[in-house]
Amino acid sequence: MVEPGRHPIVNQASCVFCAIVGGSDSNAKIVYRDQQVTAFLPLMPATRGHTLVVPNRHVADLTDITELESRQLGAAIRRTARAVRAAVSPEGMNIIQSTGDVATQTVPHVHFHIVPRWADDRMVLSWPTEAAEDDAAQAETLVLVRSLLPKSTDDVSPDDRRQHLSFIQAIVTRMSQASSSSKTWLLPIITLTYGYAVTKEQFWVAVLGMLAVFVFGLLDANYLKQERAFRKLYDKVASGGDIPTFSLNPSLAGPAGSRVNYWPDWEDIRSWAVAPVYAPLILVGVAIAVWAHCT
Repeated sequence: MVEPGRHPIVNQASCVFCAIVGGSDSNAKIVYRDQQVTAFLPLMPATRGHTLVVPNRHVADLTDITELESRQLGAAIRRTARAVRAAVSPEGMNIIQSTGDVATQTVPHVHFHIVPRWADDRMVLSWPTEAAEDDAAQAETLVLVRSLLPKSTDDVSPDDRRQHLSFIQAIVTRMSQASSSSKTWLLPIITLTYGYAVTKEQFWVAVLGMLAVFVFGLLDANYLKQERAFRKLYDKVASGGDIPTFSLNPSLAGPAGSRVNYWPDWEDIRSWAVAPVYAPLILVGVAIAVWAHCT
């Protein structure tokens, strides 16, 4: 017995879209194909540029695709739609997905139609002019749908979350190593410039050394700022926050609408890893410069 609104199970070998995905249909006009999704032109396009996007795995009902497949399909639809729009310059566009016979699904393999539209094309879509439910009935439907929604839309597997966290931790480690490297590189520069300024009584060489300290201190403060931003991203992913899987954008862990600012904040500059290290070196340079200028 087939559940109402669903297609009966179809042998993958007899599916025309599976044949296209598998490469056994030599007449198929492939637009795009990767390991998860295939886009191709239909045999009878409704308009110029009409394109189909399908998951490579055989699945008949939209509600049976996985969370990962839904993200892959969404990305492929967007990418293909942008290409179609650039190619044929339509006045509008329909993205159509039909599931079930009564919804006009004719091939039991999930597919999305990307249909470019013009004012005088042959495509006909019409919506009812009257509402199917009054306010009271719609309120009941709303309660029912809400009650059946999953409590959480976060279907990320523990392995994916751990991998995501390891990626972020690798960046945090790199930032920490970069901070250490900046101090390591600065030491011989300061030794050379300040030593030369003292032995040769060169005011401008001391100033050059102070400038090097300032530049390296600014870079170090920026490394610290980025490290702090990625630590916030790490905490939000670890706590199950609404961060896209494997995203490495630290601004997502901040307030809505925030952006990454690469200029260090005051709290970064006065951090124990910056001010206590670079401020004394600046003061030493000032003392040497004053001494060289007065001698």
